[in-house]
Amino acid sequence: MSGNADAPEAQLRAIDGALDVLFTLREEFAQWLEEAQSEERREELENVYRHIDTMEREYQRRRDEAMKTLAAKG
Repeated sequence: MSGNADAPEAQLRAIDGALDVLFTLREEFAQWLEEAQSEERREELENVYRHIDTMEREYQRRRDEAMKTLAAKG
């Protein structure tokens, strides 16, 4: 990295990578949730699913902020 000039772009790439991972995890947990046989298992998976969904929304918010920062600089 060549200093602070690349920081917003690097931050955006990191956020995009995290969003890709969170999207994949959310999709997998949604499938497992549909396939859950017991109510206990369904409840456990639902809790994890909601946590991943919350994290994904937070990273989307961060991405939106990073995009605004880049647009303001550009």
